[in-house]
Amino acid sequence: MLRARTAQTSDAVAGPSPFPSDRSERITITAGATTSARSRFWELSDHIAYQDIRSIVADYINASISDPANTARYLWNITALPSTAKAEGSRRLLTLNCGSLETLFVTEYTNDDDDSIELVMTVNTDIPTGYSDTQLEFANDVVTAARGEYESHDVWSWQIDIGALLSGDAEVDFGVADDVFDDLAYNLNTRLMNQHDSPYADHHNNDLANDLVAEAYRQLLDAE
Repeated sequence: MLRARTAQTSDAVAGPSPFPSDRSERITITAGATTSARSRFWELSDHIAYQDIRSIVADYINASISDPANTARYLWNITALPSTAKAEGSRRLLTLNCGSLETLFVTEYTNDDDDSIELVMTVNTDIPTGYSDTQLEFANDVVTAARGEYESHDVWSWQIDIGALLSGDAEVDFGVADDVFDDLAYNLNTRLMNQHDSPYADHHNNDLANDLVAEAYRQLLDAE
């Protein structure tokens, strides 16, 4: 009986070797098995603007999320190329959630007529005490802001043209001081993370998060 089981085990492990002697038959990264999350990260990382997006989002993480390396997945999480409802000619490139709310996401808009793309980053922040809807409305060539349209959370929503933001010609004005903007983002994120409600944890893209946290680390070193 033991001999029979041993034979079955030997048969089970037999088959094509993952390390063929002929180098041309080796399994490449694109041919090998991988997870959907990793494939989505690889596809996103190949985007023409990925390095710029990574830099901007890493700066946001440094400014507005406490202990990001140790709170990822369950207190904040991020998805790459999420399957969200989208209008024709647009798609989400990434979504960062704190607790139960998306607090940052990047949307790509394509123009088939000239093959151009536009990238818009939406950031949700806290609302300053006593601000009216009129005071929350702000617009220029780079930024548009207004009260958010979420039923469950009252936020200040900012839409930022990434192309204009990166252009040396554009004057970046958020209508509030940079420290105030960062404080508002941090206050919202901290309140959401303190609720310990993380419905999007299962969709967390660990590869993307690790890449962003590594970039955030490099930025802090460069600032020293």
